[in-house]
Amino acid sequence: MDQTTPEATEIKLPKLQLGIAKTTSIHRDFDLTTSLNMDFRFAETNDIISSGTMSATPAFGFEVDYIKLVYLRGGVGNFQNLESLGGKGTNIGFQPNFGVGFRYKGIQIDYALTYIRDRSLALYSNVFSLELD
Repeated sequence: MDQTTPEATEIKLPKLQLGIAKTTSIHRDFDLTTSLNMDFRFAETNDIISSGTMSATPAFGFEVDYIKLVYLRGGVGNFQNLESLGGKGTNIGFQPNFGVGFRYKGIQIDYALTYIRDRSLALYSNVFSLELD
């Protein structure tokens, strides 16, 4: 059997993600959870905070739930410095996300709409998940 070695090896650099979240009751049937996290990469990237050895980008999010049954989620993250067309300065780009969820008797169904403002060929990404407990 003839096996060839791969032409390149992919090395994944470590990443650190720190976050905090707070849940408060906004009405007897509604709760609000807000979160903030910072993603650190140990390489220079186009994140809004970047040096020669490390870069970081914040992310913010929220979740409103109705009697722990229906969930509405939103957030923004992936803040990056983007070169403007023609190379005249930079703009700050970001990625908003939106989602809904449903949980009942050990069954959880979630939907998320991501990459809403991404500048790639794909306009957005639909993510569905199902969890059985």
